Amino acid sequence: MSERLQRRFDLLARAGRPGLVPFAVAGDPDAATADLVFDALRRRGGDLIEIGIPAREPAMDGPVIQRAHARAAAAGAGSLDALTQAARLRGRDPDVPLVLMGYAAELRSAGPAPYMDALANAGADGLLIVDAEPPERIAWSQLARDRGVAFIQIVASDEDARSPPGPAWARSGFVYCVASDGPTGGTPPAVAALAGRAGTVRRVTGLPVVAGFGVRTPAMATAVGGFADAVAIGTVVVDALDKALADGRTGRAAADAVGNVVADLAAGLAAARLTIR
Repeated sequence: MSERLQRRFDLLARAGRPGLVPFAVAGDPDAATADLVFDALRRRGGDLIEIGIPAREPAMDGPVIQRAHARAAAAGAGSLDALTQAARLRGRDPDVPLVLMGYAAELRSAGPAPYMDALANAGADGLLIVDAEPPERIAWSQLARDRGVAFIQIVASDEDARSPPGPAWARSGFVYCVASDGPTGGTPPAVAALAGRAGTVRRVTGLPVVAGFGVRTPAMATAVGGFADAVAIGTVVVDALDKALADGRTGRAAADAVGNVVADLAAGLAAARLTIR
């Protein structure tokens, strides 16, 4: 695990509360606004920040996040822009953990080894590829490990929770536990089932658990925060930007709309306590 990730999860454990992990797409809707949005995520309650790598075919995402990828692409953003986004955010905050999240096609196109080099140089702490095949996942885990970067594994079923794919050394940073079936922003999480899955993942891997997909209200975040070390929110964040842009708000005003949503979720999550292990 990277030192920043370890320190942040240790800090959350000492505080006895789950963390909040907001997500946005790099370069959405343009570089200047994206900088303001990511800074708002950091300032308004994000304990870890997920930076979406602009993708040509974000098949696992719902329509809200697909529109974000399309806006980023229309502005000319690609996989390298996620790296520059990370570097600029790291320049503002030396401590917040940064995890890039994307699709295998973009990593293959950029070249896994050069991309990992650039990711580490940008000050990012982890990489999460949502659709990598097992052989690629293991190979890419080794590349990340050699560079001190966490390659985040995803668990989307009870079977994977009991026996996560790949060797133990290939798992680092944390495990991303999918909260609901289908694309992002879909059905709300089945909390009881997810709690059991998260507990199994934690016992089997010994790593912190971040739960995401489908969490979009303070009440949901609080419920999931009872058993997850951190709660990931994506669609609700991107939807706030989507609506602000549709209302004609740009720049700082659009970023403030996003920040307000993150702050509301952070406030709800502040009352949660990690009680189920």
